[in-house]
Amino acid sequence: MLALAVIGQPPSMSKQNKSIKVYLDIVLSSTFVCLQLKDFDSGNIFLRERLDYEKVSDPTILLTKIEEILNIVNINLYSVLEPKLIFDNDYYALVPELLYQKGKEKTYLKFNTQLENDDYVVSDNLKAINTYNIYLPYANINNYLIDKFEKLEFYHFNTVLINRLVNKNDSDSCYCFIEEGFLKILILKKREILFFNSFSYNSLDDVLYFLILVLQDKSLKNSILPVKVYSKKDPEEIKNKFKSFLKNITVIHHDGFNQIL
Repeated sequence: MLALAVIGQPPSMSKQNKSIKVYLDIVLSSTFVCLQLKDFDSGNIFLRERLDYEKVSDPTILLTKIEEILNIVNINLYSVLEPKLIFDNDYYALVPELLYQKGKEKTYLKFNTQLENDDYVVSDNLKAINTYNIYLPYANINNYLIDKFEKLEFYHFNTVLINRLVNKNDSDSCYCFIEEGFLKILILKKREILFFNSFSYNSLDDVLYFLILVLQDKSLKNSILPVKVYSKKDPEEIKNKFKSFLKNITVIHHDGFNQIL
């Protein structure tokens, strides 16, 4: 499924597009890739695009999805000055700042995924919660974008998601971020991560099961802890299914952009 969203008025087209300087933001996951273009001078978003597909884990195939969406927006017609990639994969580990030692990133990550000797491991600092997100980036995709645009700023999806949710609200909450085929559950207590993990699911019943399981495990099922669900699915459908089991639930509609980019 391909959806095009044009937002506001595009920059003046009196000159050739190549003269239009833009910010380029890309979000890449196993089930979708989306991007937005912002005018470099005003910062206004003038184009958004999203491409959904069956679950993909092969980095080579994911690269073709990047190439496809860039071709759809005719990216070669623009002058990209600030490219940014936010990508999601399961090759990550969250490490508290007190336990983190620079240069030991592979030591932390090897317990979560199989590593090769030449794998490039990096980390993002989640300063607001004193935690490091250590992860394995997609080197082939990064190299492609650097070759194309000469530079690249990149982050793991979890880094951006957690930072955004922490900065939006200081209160204790359980967050459930639902995308097609996968979800993430984050519980924050006193600005610390009490729980964070990703799950695959087939139905909303699965989502509800994982939420209840996590809350029970943390002895929070019968608490009034706010549960905030982010999904592009029908908010009323989710609320009607979940409200009998969760005391304090809010459902927020999102389209893959507004909670990340």
